[in-house]
Amino acid sequence: MDHKSLAQLNKLITAHSTPGEENEVKAILLQSWSSAGWQISELGNYAVFAHRPPLSSAQHPRLLICAHMDSPGFVVDRQEWSLPEESTYAQVHIVPLGSPCCTAEQTEARLKCRNGIFAGSIHVTSAEDDDDPEYHFVMAREEARGADLFIGDRVCFAPIIDCQEDLLRAPFLDNRLGCWMLSHLAELAAGWNQRHDIILGATSCEEINGFGAQVLAAQVEADLVLVLDATYAAAEQGVQLKGGAVITLSDASVLLSLATRDHLQQIMAEADVPIQFEAYNYSGTDSRAFPQQGKSAAVLSLLLPTHGNHSPCETAHLADLDSWERAIKVLERDFNYS
Repeated sequence: MDHKSLAQLNKLITAHSTPGEENEVKAILLQSWSSAGWQISELGNYAVFAHRPPLSSAQHPRLLICAHMDSPGFVVDRQEWSLPEESTYAQVHIVPLGSPCCTAEQTEARLKCRNGIFAGSIHVTSAEDDDDPEYHFVMAREEARGADLFIGDRVCFAPIIDCQEDLLRAPFLDNRLGCWMLSHLAELAAGWNQRHDIILGATSCEEINGFGAQVLAAQVEADLVLVLDATYAAAEQGVQLKGGAVITLSDASVLLSLATRDHLQQIMAEADVPIQFEAYNYSGTDSRAFPQQGKSAAVLSLLLPTHGNHSPCETAHLADLDSWERAIKVLERDFNYS
């Protein structure tokens, strides 16, 4: 990954983007797409998409490549700070949005409220007889006086980023990596798409309720949809870092036939592009939105393997980003609709 790409990914990871509050990531994508000459459309707070005018007047099938802009976080569910006696700290109760994995007693975090973003930490407590932990955002009492706190404010993990020995470690790789790929594809020289007109889409609220993808699916017509997201490295299924992108065969959002599986395996092998497969009966991605909206488009979940999904430190291998891009180009060129 070159310096420019790493800087763009760093910008996306640093953005504060919890479900329903994706404006910072949205602004980064819109600026990137616009600068690359793509035409932009917005679907309220639910989704954005972009397309580049086709190089010819000939009709081509449409390929929608989409990712989601949110990552799990927390929402403040109290009106004001709690100020424990004899403490120099202020705290406020927060509840999860999506499924953040926060198991340490304290985790560095950021509060977003009306007048800015403030540093603090998430404190986790749980009673022995209670399976549901309690979460609080805690910061210095003097600094808390400067934060215009109100119910509905958001908290996310601190954007601590490390890239060494081809391993990227940071929060929110699910799915800022997908957003990074949308930005990267927009900057590629025109002509890499040989069969399809390309549409790039980004959705809100994937981590909770999936509203963004439903709106995108209802409004954008496509013949083939590639849903970019992150997944779990899983030794029992042979899914590992540096093994290439992952195609989901079965989960709560897709169910591919054996013929489709074998076709995908064949075209990747012929192109010498590493690919991995996974099968689950739970979890899912934005892929579910398209058939739920009555769309007959072929939908494929093309995911990046990671460790520590939804945690303050997710891990991905940079080699998989290259394989991911190559897999997208193979599907654009060689996917068989029959």
